[in-house]
Amino acid sequence: MFVIFGNYTAPIEEVDSHREEHLKFIGGLVASGNLVASGRRAEGDGSALVLSAGSREEALALFSEDPYLLAGVVEYELAAEFKPGAVAPGLESFS
Repeated sequence: MFVIFGNYTAPIEEVDSHREEHLKFIGGLVASGNLVASGRRAEGDGSALVLSAGSREEALALFSEDPYLLAGVVEYELAAEFKPGAVAPGLESFS
């Protein structure tokens, strides 16, 4: 499992102009089983995402077609890799 931070590189108004397409993209990652959870950080300067992927490279590559990245309004960084020791009911497949 991986935690990825998305750091906005443009004003929030510009980021939000791509939000609808980005959320469709995110929906695809959820449907594929790669994205476990995601959301905008409380500070509003980016996002945090929890992913299931085979490697660090694979985790970051999942975002290569993200409309935010293609528009140049975000940079993604791998914040952490971890092996879940405990999971909530329904998330057992991730442990």
